[in-house]
Amino acid sequence: MAFTPFVDDLGFIVALILAAAGVFTWVSVRAFLAIFRNDPKALRGILKTSAVPVGTIGVTSLLMGLYTEFTWPFLLSDGLGSYDIFFGDVLMIFAMVMIVYSVVAFFGLKLEYAGLFALIGGTTTAWYGYWGYTTLVKPGVLGLTKDPLETFLLYLAFAAAGFFALPASLAVDWYLEHPGPTWTPFRFALRPVAEMTAPVEGRFKLPISFYLATVWFPLFAFLAFVAAWFYMGSILPGHLTSPP
Repeated sequence: MAFTPFVDDLGFIVALILAAAGVFTWVSVRAFLAIFRNDPKALRGILKTSAVPVGTIGVTSLLMGLYTEFTWPFLLSDGLGSYDIFFGDVLMIFAMVMIVYSVVAFFGLKLEYAGLFALIGGTTTAWYGYWGYTTLVKPGVLGLTKDPLETFLLYLAFAAAGFFALPASLAVDWYLEHPGPTWTPFRFALRPVAEMTAPVEGRFKLPISFYLATVWFPLFAFLAFVAAWFYMGSILPGHLTSPP
């Protein structure tokens, strides 16, 4: 009997997405606490350290995405042909966002363009999720997947996290460029000052604008984690019990 590889890696793909959501939720909370303590050195350390797990997830997702895009492992005969595009395309975008962030965070570069890339990726993911949920595949049946609602919620949560990554990254960049004993108000004409080498004693009194810009990213990252957790629980038994 010829050896047949197990090509249905959807469970592992969702596990990568779940891991990324968990890491970003944790990192965003840790980063906020560092800003709240007015400690830019600790903030840079948190971002640099997070580049290792995020980069690992990104490279692994890139390999999985390339495999899906080039080999089309989900078979049309099993009713899963659309998965090759529906999951493969989004996984590639997801991988690139992870890799861009890991490079930026590790080398201490500005997060702005990583946030912009995440926003674009989130917007694209939202469209994939929308059409995947609303496409009429046959009379009376909507959805390109066997779990259309769960998939739509998963894509929507990640799309929202990507959308709000840009304002959160801009707020973090602003803090790192304008350290001091108090929060520097947003002004486009204000030039950045030299970076602090030691934290300022005492807590920061952050303005309401900072909360409005940053609170949504960890919130939707956590919701993406929850959505991925439930989605994985709904699909994993079927994928483990139906190898080729």
